[in-house]
Amino acid sequence: LDGAILLISAKDGVQAQTRILFHALRKMGIPTIFFINKIDQNGIDLSTVYQDIKEKLSAEIVIKQKVELYPNMCVTNFTESEQWDTVIEGNDDLLEKYMSGKSLEALELEQEESIRFQNCSLFPLYHGSAKSNIGIDNLIEVITNKFYSSTHRGPSELCGNVFKIEYTKKRQRLAYIRLYSGVLHLRDSVRVSEKEKIKVTEMYTSINGELCKIDRAYSGEIVILQNEFLKLNSVLGDTKLLPQRKKIENPHPLLQTTVEPSKPEQREMLLDALLEISDSDPLLRYYVDSTTHEIILSFLGKVQMEVISALLQEKYHVEIELKEPTVIYMERPLKNAEYTIHIEVPPNPFWASIGLSVSPLPLGSGMQYESSVSLGYLNQSFQNAVMEGIRYGCEQGLYGWNVTDCKICFKYGLYYSPVSTPADFRMLTPIVLEQAFRKAGTELLEPYLSFKVYAPQEYLSRAYNDAPKYCANIVNTQ
Repeated sequence: LDGAILLISAKDGVQAQTRILFHALRKMGIPTIFFINKIDQNGIDLSTVYQDIKEKLSAEIVIKQKVELYPNMCVTNFTESEQWDTVIEGNDDLLEKYMSGKSLEALELEQEESIRFQNCSLFPLYHGSAKSNIGIDNLIEVITNKFYSSTHRGPSELCGNVFKIEYTKKRQRLAYIRLYSGVLHLRDSVRVSEKEKIKVTEMYTSINGELCKIDRAYSGEIVILQNEFLKLNSVLGDTKLLPQRKKIENPHPLLQTTVEPSKPEQREMLLDALLEISDSDPLLRYYVDSTTHEIILSFLGKVQMEVISALLQEKYHVEIELKEPTVIYMERPLKNAEYTIHIEVPPNPFWASIGLSVSPLPLGSGMQYESSVSLGYLNQSFQNAVMEGIRYGCEQGLYGWNVTDCKICFKYGLYYSPVSTPADFRMLTPIVLEQAFRKAGTELLEPYLSFKVYAPQEYLSRAYNDAPKYCANIVNTQ
């Protein structure tokens, strides 16, 4: 995104979801404009809304318009210097100049506002009504002037990013790509994420909600490709030209449950539907248990599960039955441990020797890997096979849960040329890792959440009383 418009209801003020969206935008460093909507309704008190925004979102706002409310609806841009107070107060040089009585040029104030807006430390505020088309033309003009495109100007290498995957009613898989530089032509062969190449056989753009065929797309445009291999966040062309944006990591699911179709004959339809949904929504994770053949869904909470159930029924015509969800745990080693399995020593059936060590790390560290075996002795393909085996081995610890918060070191390796292959190392690694975990022992880690609760003053005492009932600890209050 080059920028965002955050809608705030003039009637309802800042809602819970408004806070969530605003904090996400700030975390990602996306310039944001506040737009107070529905100002044509009766009983509007804009001063209360302004105060609500300052207390719950940010005090660094610049009110850009003067508003006359119902019944004499009128929105006009400020021309006097009052709108610049927040801009001046945030810059020491401008404030010193202002306090000494020197005149401030409109150009330097606008430049300072633009810099702080792009840095997400200042938020212009506009008004209107989308339903009544009040203030919308002005907002479009503001968007044109304030949001700077991240695209490269002039001739340059191709660079584009896949930001959306969508399936049509005919099950065609569409990849939506934002081009940041270069030109994409029909029948071009394009490198994806600096690995494999794809050939562009069909190109579309969206015009008034309809897909229209095109034969080329330019920097700054959104192009749609029909492709089975492109994934979310895949980069077409030169990855170095991709603008750097802060990303919010997808949260780990907290719960899992077994899902099955109400009609057993729809099992394949259910699996196909889950594949499509998970392809376009990274928050949905599922797998088929290799022993029981049950379909296991991992999810964040009840609301997500209700949305998925409704989507399966309405779009894919598959009704499902869910079992009682269970908590997803993780495991961490208790102490340092090492284990080695040698080549040609029964019962090792593989042409490989591998020695691994495991060490516990502080909570939240994740899994870290290190190799002490020289690439001069064991080449990259064998080393990659060991890493793949470690990733596989960490998927199931001693209690059957993913292993995390540990450091795994590849300390020893031996191969026989020419009989040893990377597959030998890939297959042996999880066996060695399991034995290392058995020597170290593992502990179960239960998920916990850190969150803020906003409540009126009169409900604080109840919040204090209810928190312990749900195993929650209140750290501090403001």
